[in-house]
Amino acid sequence: MWDKDVMQFQYRIEIWQKSSGVSKNITTFYYTEKILKLLPETTYCLKVEAIHKSHKNQSSYSAVQCINTTEANKMPVPENIEMDVHGASYVLKWDCASADASYRAQWLPGYSKSVPGSSLNEWKPIPACADVKTTHCVFPQNTIHTGTFFLRVQAFSGNQTSFWSEDKLIDSNKFATIPPPVIAVSSTRDSLLAYVTCQDDSSIECHGLTYEIVFWEKTSNTKRKMVKESPEFAIVNLQPQTVYCVQARVLSFSLWNKSSDFSDMLCKMTRPGNSSPMTWIITGFGTLFFSFLVLYAGKNLLKYLNYVFFSSPKPPPSIDEFFSEPSSKNLLFLTPEEHTEQCFIIENTDTVAVTEGNIIPQEDCRKHTSQSSQDSGNYSNEEGSTGSESSSGSGHRAVSAHSGLLEGPRGNPWDMSCSPGTCERESAS
Repeated sequence: MWDKDVMQFQYRIEIWQKSSGVSKNITTFYYTEKILKLLPETTYCLKVEAIHKSHKNQSSYSAVQCINTTEANKMPVPENIEMDVHGASYVLKWDCASADASYRAQWLPGYSKSVPGSSLNEWKPIPACADVKTTHCVFPQNTIHTGTFFLRVQAFSGNQTSFWSEDKLIDSNKFATIPPPVIAVSSTRDSLLAYVTCQDDSSIECHGLTYEIVFWEKTSNTKRKMVKESPEFAIVNLQPQTVYCVQARVLSFSLWNKSSDFSDMLCKMTRPGNSSPMTWIITGFGTLFFSFLVLYAGKNLLKYLNYVFFSSPKPPPSIDEFFSEPSSKNLLFLTPEEHTEQCFIIENTDTVAVTEGNIIPQEDCRKHTSQSSQDSGNYSNEEGSTGSESSSGSGHRAVSAHSGLLEGPRGNPWDMSCSPGTCERESAS
């Protein structure tokens, strides 16, 4: 045997009834092993070999030993030992067919069976379970000071006792509550770095555990999950300037498949990314357009406020011009149709030329209405005459001109001596 590697061995026990020769194998890691459910008053034989767990080396079998079992016990043996946790207490439960029996329980440190020598005298009573009438008992967790231990239960009634139950190995870590972890998150341009740690007051060490985180956008309910044996997580390919929330929990798959509750939610915004030139151009134009709208709206608002709160008592020029008396210089007058003034020069008395108009007597003179205009100051006279005869000259000529082109008598035109209603001028040569 290898003295320095005592803890590295496991043992294989081969046992059989001496009368039948049918054997079965039992593998154990302890120096002391209890074999239950044997027939009473029967001879059993057994032998043992040691196996190195790392090197896989095997020793030779020990010498065969045979032993007779005793007669059957009248008290049934408690079975199905189970334990649970309720708050700060352990709850030990078992099954037993005896109706009027009382029960007692004992515990043994887990390392005792791994040390060579007998451990029969190291069993310790559990005070709260020393004499109970029920098939369960409750005792404080601080009654047992080791992480792993064995429990056993015995029934008794008066002077009769049962055999001890099987030794039930209990690992207190199975019942320990894993508290939620603590998470720290830092952000980069398109990723988050999360680090998960155990709480300071936790009785569970962080090594040997598995870590799980879930993360999602704060505006979304779609969650993604990452599971690692390392407490460091790099969450990549995220959107820049986006708020993400992260939660974490601790898992223990190696022994009992236990898990903690999720940590508090922690939210963090990723940093801005590198913008392309097109993004800057669009942003610039958008800013200019928005500034123009703001200036335009501000100008109109200021104009409206001035009109409402600081309006002038003088009406606008258009309204003032409408109600004021118009100036005479701005009045427009219709220009009457110009009338022609006809003059005749008779050179030959034998010939009379009539250019236009009706023949009227010489004494008939008709004065036409004259209209004056402040702007032009023009007036017009219309004269009609049939002409007059002259005795001298060899020929004749006729001249017709519009009024204003032929100069009339100098002086005031209203002072001309004419018959009422007419004005006529003749010239004969």
